[in-house]
Amino acid sequence: MKKSTLIPAALLLAVLTACGNTQTPEQPNTQNQAATGTQQPTGEATAQKPEEAKKEAQQVFVAPQEIVVYKQGEKTSLKPEDDKFKEILALMNMRFETPAALLRFDESTQAVEKDKKEALAVEFNYAEVTTNTLPALVGENNKAEVKAKTLFLVLSGDNKDHMFDSEDGKSYGTAPLQLTESTELTELLNK
Repeated sequence: MKKSTLIPAALLLAVLTACGNTQTPEQPNTQNQAATGTQQPTGEATAQKPEEAKKEAQQVFVAPQEIVVYKQGEKTSLKPEDDKFKEILALMNMRFETPAALLRFDESTQAVEKDKKEALAVEFNYAEVTTNTLPALVGENNKAEVKAKTLFLVLSGDNKDHMFDSEDGKSYGTAPLQLTESTELTELLNK
């Protein structure tokens, strides 16, 4: 090897060693050993099954007494004993893995009425005003205290990914949250 290629190769080896990347190709990948207590050969998938991921999703929303699904004007009510109720709640909770953004929206009540007729949306109805502490990019602790009797979550249309709240179930506040998109939830509701 020439002296000019030996110096950069030696520097590269020193950098890799300093970064802790000294694993040779013959060594098995044991990164997951400490977490799981087992060795896992390189190349094997470590992804969870979707149903396992749903079970481990954080509980963000207080379970409502009723979930109403609006599909372009068609209204379907679900109760806690319905399987789809549990799936919708779990998928909605997963939308808060990334904190929501707080928006300014002056026409909230009109937007909700329009979305009930034209969009795909989910409404959480509570028997009384309920506080949901939701991950959001507000305040010092990145939590939004949402006190509402009704939460209206839009999945399609002009207000896609907005969550509107109402303390009386009729008038909606002017600071909705913008959530992450959920294609899995949209697919479930469109079945």
